[in-house]
Formats: sequence, C-alpha cells, structure tokens
Amino acid sequence: MVGQGSGWRKGALVAAALGLLPGLAAADPVKLGYVEFPPYTQTEGGQPKGSLIEAFGKVAAEEGIAFTAESVPARRLFQGLADGEFHVFLGIRTVKELEGTTIASANPIGRIELNAYGIGSAPTVTRKEDLAGTAVIVLSGYSYAGWRVWMDDPANKVTVVEARTPDQALNLLQAGRAPVLLQYSLPMAQALAGKPVPDLKAAPVSAIDIFVVVSRKAPGAEALLAKLEAGFARRAK
Repeated sequence: MVGQGSGWRKGALVAAALGLLPGLAAADPVKLGYVEFPPYTQTEGGQPKGSLIEAFGKVAAEEGIAFTAESVPARRLFQGLADGEFHVFLGIRTVKELEGTTIASANPIGRIELNAYGIGSAPTVTRKEDLAGTAVIVLSGYSYAGWRVWMDDPANKVTVVEARTPDQALNLLQAGRAPVLLQYSLPMAQALAGKPVPDLKAAPVSAIDIFVVVSRKAPGAEALLAKLEAGFARRAK
C-alpha cells in the first residue's frame, strides 16, 4: 500500500480531540502512522478517517490509549517504524523493511480482498503472471502488494492504464481501454453503489491479512501490542 504524505497533525489528532479518548489529552500519545488507502485509511478535511482508523480509535478508547495519527508515504512510514518515529501501523507484517524492527499481532485484525474485474466475463487471474502481455487498469499510487512492481517490469509486457479514482477506473473498463481492472473489493463496492456497471464480473485474486504492527522502539512496545491485540480480539467476538 502506497500513500501520499499530508504532514504531522501536531496535537490536533490526539484521540481526545477526535472524541475517542475523553480526558486523556495529557497522556503521551501513541503515534499511529498510515498511508492514504481509502476507504481503509485516509485523510478527509485534515482528519484521519477510514474503517481501520475508526476501529483502532474504538480499541484505543477501550484500552485507555491516547494517540495521534499521521499520513505519510509508505517508505517514510516503514523507516519511521524502524527508528521509532512512529509506534503503530495497521497493515501487512511481511514488509522487508520491518524485519527485526517491529513486532506484530499473532492474528490478523482484518482482511483486504483483491479482485480482477472484467465486462462480460470474469478475468482468469489467479497470479500476477496471468497478466503478462495484457492491458490492466489500476489506481495510481497503489502497490497491490507487489503486483504493481511486477507489472511495471518491461519484461512482463503489461500495458498499465492508470486511473485516479475507482469511478474513473470503471469508466475506462467500460470504454474498452483494457480488459482487466485490478482493484480491492471494498472501494469498488462503494463505487458501484452509486453507479452499477452492467455485466460486470469479478474474480478473486488474493486476500491480504491486516495486522497490528508495533515498532520495537515504541515505549513499552510489548505491553502496547498486548493491549491492542486484546482490544481487537474482543471486537472480533
């Protein structure tokens, strides 16, 4: 997942200011880093939004944890977790840059599904190699868990057609710009709710598990992870 930085929300995004942790504004806040990945993590009107951030806020409130949130590009986020600038990240735990510098929840707190979409018939895509020699519509800024790097390799002969939004991606698919649209299920479902596309077919490609990832340099890292794990486990029941 790749996002655009929006700068540090100094003090403004302490969880108490969001109405999530009343009375805890004076506590040293946990620093949550996130990338722009709507509708899971995003910034709207200068405020952190999205389903994952909302879930984290509820868990933090239950556990008495104050936090701030900052949107930054993925590369800076991973480096910030390694050196302790950021304390928590909600995402994949297998990123190479996080090896040895973070600890993660034993169980996932959520799952993000990646689908391939086509008009008339569902694309036969179960691995990235199935896209070789094909034109594919993608959203700008998304890494698709490493698929975008593979698609950008000239050796694989993929014609990448970029879209800025799910709505635009659907328009390109309907216009025949490419036979395949690669996208996550939730943002696509939201786009389709406002504009159904006749004869649209989808095929599951992969599922990405989301974990609580904590920097080893976070104050009380193991205790913090344990509290967050317990909170998310309660919400899953």
